[in-house]
Amino acid sequence: MALIRNLTKITRNSRLQIEAESTYNILIQNGKKFIQINTYGSKERVHTNVVSQTIQLDEQSARQLLGIIKSEFSL
Repeated sequence: MALIRNLTKITRNSRLQIEAESTYNILIQNGKKFIQINTYGSKERVHTNVVSQTIQLDEQSARQLLGIIKSEFSL
């Protein structure tokens, strides 16, 4: 699990990952809102309905990600 506060662009070799199911939910703690994204095991894994990764974004990192998406996809 990780709470992301800042995203930094790097250049490195990457490959497209296997598709997996995902969900999101909203958390509110001490009056602050967070978006949580969960990914589940791919269809090739033994336990497919178990959360395998969790990423949380606060308002600042969500705004940053929105800016990255708009820029990278020319939206």
